[in-house]
Amino acid sequence: MKGRGTVFLAYSVSLVVMLGLMSGCATVDMSTPGSDDLHQISLLNALLLGEYDGFVSVGTLKNLGDTGIGTFHALDGEMILLDGVVYQATVDGSVNQVKDEVLVPFALATHFEADVADLQSEPMVTIGEMKAYLDQIIRGKTQDLNCFYVAKIQGTFPSITVRSVPAQEKPYQRLSVIASTQKEYTYDEVNGTIVAFRCPDYVDGINLPQWHLHFLSSDTTKGGHVLLLSLEEANLEIGVMRNYHIVLPESESFAHMDIAHDLTQEAISVEGKK
Repeated sequence: MKGRGTVFLAYSVSLVVMLGLMSGCATVDMSTPGSDDLHQISLLNALLLGEYDGFVSVGTLKNLGDTGIGTFHALDGEMILLDGVVYQATVDGSVNQVKDEVLVPFALATHFEADVADLQSEPMVTIGEMKAYLDQIIRGKTQDLNCFYVAKIQGTFPSITVRSVPAQEKPYQRLSVIASTQKEYTYDEVNGTIVAFRCPDYVDGINLPQWHLHFLSSDTTKGGHVLLLSLEEANLEIGVMRNYHIVLPESESFAHMDIAHDLTQEAISVEGKK
């Protein structure tokens, strides 16, 4: 990975800093968000350092996109936003639909539209193969890894391992510490959908470079952040996003946080298995 810098300009990237809180929730005015727009709540480095207080509502997030990933106030589980519905994969392995008033400290959302559609995948036995295959498709179709991408992988998984973390209490610990308490669940012969986002390397520190995958089973009872997988067959869709909007917290803790550090190793440690 490249060093964590504060590069904010590439293609049609726009940084949107939202000031003003209403009832503990930031006001976000995106009049006509579309499939070319990626909306991000907060920064990865802030999350890694323990900024877990939600400040954008689930209801607002759903206005910004119908497809996404993230987490909830106090780091309470993993988020899967699919077809306009927000699901919470909790630490006990259950999955719940989330009410609009719940607050979000970190998330990605877009209105999904496939630029590459109806691709039938080959069988795969590792998450690394999946990420490499998605990159191969992008190189073949667009030859551009400097944009942002969203993928939906709907199919049959002979095995998939996901994780979630428990809700936290203040004073919040760094995410790398909390990751050691994550709960992992392995499911065999399950159908479902992976929602995946790919960020380019130049946003290192602002977001996680390359692919980040969350899973939801077809019956919406299983899900979480994907750690391991094998894939039998799947339908793939990929959308490209060239407009990047970021909403920053207005909390006192964020204002005094020393964010500009190279946290690459911490990011790697929380992305994989414990």
